[in-house]
Amino acid sequence: MNVSSSFEHEIRPATTADAKGVATVHVDTWREAYKDIVPREYLAALDVVTRAERWLKTLTAGTPCVLVAVVDDAVVGWIAYGPSRDDDVESCCAEIEAIYVAPAFWNRGIGTALMSEASEGLYAEGYSEVTLWVLKDNKSAQSFYVQRGFRTDGSAKVIEIGGAPLTEVRLKRRIAVRLENAPR
Repeated sequence: MNVSSSFEHEIRPATTADAKGVATVHVDTWREAYKDIVPREYLAALDVVTRAERWLKTLTAGTPCVLVAVVDDAVVGWIAYGPSRDDDVESCCAEIEAIYVAPAFWNRGIGTALMSEASEGLYAEGYSEVTLWVLKDNKSAQSFYVQRGFRTDGSAKVIEIGGAPLTEVRLKRRIAVRLENAPR
C-alpha cells in the first residue's frame, strides 16, 4: 500500500464494499472525460446504481483484477486489468481493461500510481507486455498513456456508444516493475 508525498492515498485490491465507489468514479469520469466525444444523451443516462450492481457482480467474480485508490475512505480511482482479451497478441501480453480517476483528483499522481501497482502485479504474474484500448478522440488520455511509455501498435476498431460509431486505438508497452516517477 502506497502513500504519495503530496497527499495521502492508499492503493489496494477492490472489495465488494467498493462497488458503489467504483461506479461513482466510473460515471463521473465518463461524464467529464467523454463530454465532447460520446453523445450527451448517453452520458446523461448513466446511472450509478445500475453501474454499482454490475460492479458488484464483477468484484464478486474476482475477474478482472481491480485495484482502487482511496483518499479519506472514499474511492477516487480504480484500474481493472488481467490477461489480454485480444486474440492477436501473445500469451505474455496482459491488458488494462479500464482506468479511471475522479475528475477532482486528475493530475495528482493517482493514475500513475494505479498503473504502477497494476504493472507490478502483472509482472509478478509473468507478463512482459500490456495493452489498452483508448478512444482515438480522447487526446488527454492518449497523452497520459504515451507519457507512461505506451505506443500505438497500429490496431484500431470501431465500437458503438450511445448510437455513435467511435474508433478505439490500441496502445502497448513493455512491463517494467514500476513506472518511472510513480509515487510510492
